Amino acid sequence: MNQYLKSLWLTETVRLIEKDSGRFHDDDANRQARAIKASVSERIMTRAEILSEQHGLKRSQQEWLNSAKLSLFILFIIALFTGAGLAFSALAQNPVNLYWALLCLLGLHLVTLCLWLISCIFLPNESGSFLIHIWLWIAKKLSKKTTVSQVLPAFISLFNKQLRWLVGLVVNLLWTVILFSAFIILLTLLSTKHYSFEWQTTLLSADSVITVTHVLGQLPAILGFSLPNNDMIRASEQAMSNGEIRSAWAIWLLGIFIVYGIAVRLVLLIFCWLKWRIGCQSITLNLQYPQYQLLVNDLDVVAIKHIVDKEHHHNSVLHAENKQIYSTATNKMLVAIEIETNWLPPAEIEFLGFLNSHNERKAMLDFLQQHPAEKLLIAIDTNRSPDRGIINLIQSLATKSVHCRLWFINQGRQFSNWQESLSKLKMHQTDTAWLLKEDDNAKRN
Repeated sequence: MNQYLKSLWLTETVRLIEKDSGRFHDDDANRQARAIKASVSERIMTRAEILSEQHGLKRSQQEWLNSAKLSLFILFIIALFTGAGLAFSALAQNPVNLYWALLCLLGLHLVTLCLWLISCIFLPNESGSFLIHIWLWIAKKLSKKTTVSQVLPAFISLFNKQLRWLVGLVVNLLWTVILFSAFIILLTLLSTKHYSFEWQTTLLSADSVITVTHVLGQLPAILGFSLPNNDMIRASEQAMSNGEIRSAWAIWLLGIFIVYGIAVRLVLLIFCWLKWRIGCQSITLNLQYPQYQLLVNDLDVVAIKHIVDKEHHHNSVLHAENKQIYSTATNKMLVAIEIETNWLPPAEIEFLGFLNSHNERKAMLDFLQQHPAEKLLIAIDTNRSPDRGIINLIQSLATKSVHCRLWFINQGRQFSNWQESLSKLKMHQTDTAWLLKEDDNAKRN
């Protein structure tokens, strides 16, 4: 599965979760999605990728994929032994009853093939199959229960119309493995042991057996597999030890098995694989879902107006372009969190503003998302406690800059708690001199 389909799958997972449990806390994810120059669909997918990373959905998806691959491998092993069992049961007796051997080799294959074809014709929207249910059951057992409950319904919802081709792909792949395994064992046994062949019947005459033998062997004969002549068929009513007769029947049996068994499953395998690939290429994000309609407005590029005068630290800045410039950021900025607005920062430093209200914080994060700082200094009043909201804001601001440090403007009542928070944030304390240093000094951060 390519990365695009994985992204669509994660997006659908997020949609289903939000449909049942409400919106995630997605301000920062929306902000990052708006920052990319792309279509609305791509922004929605980017948002889903960010939320999936934050909430472990991407890890859950990978766990489910790994479980599905492991369970498929287990089914391959089972298929190999199943094929070997078919071959041994077909040649369990010597002399070999030809038509009983054919029934052992192709009976179950033909029955399941007919059931699958009937379901495809009359129940095109159903994707039930015994093998596929075993596969999903093993995958669930090998992965976490919570993971499957989140990810699997999204997979089914996203690939709904294409699931029958995935089912056909897996089922025909397993049957190809089963029949190929049986063919290898069959060829090995016929090459290393003497087998005599006979046909037995109570109701049919010898002429009927000859007709059936020729009808079954006609298509393989076109591909080069020889047919026993009428005298050989009549003589085989009783087991014959003649080498030519044994060889003719062995080739006839192998030809029928290859043409009506392996070749049929291989053709269907290729057909289902092509339909699955073509179908997956047509899958796109359905923006008609109500959850996506709400996101269309949230992720639209809008002009963000933030007023900051330079002398009194409130200059007017208009941000309307949608660009990511982390790698080219050269600015050095200062912001203040939960500090009284009468506080005066150093005049020689570019001060972006106070972050005391929700709107101010949102506007600043939007601005820094569009124009990230090379060096960002965050002024902190240590009389304020380092609560979860402030810590989360600091972490969000740090992601919008190349280098970020904290400046404690005083040694207030909560100074010791802020010292402890520094280690948790994995950030350094500094002062305004850090902003004025050369860039190579900033790299030490």
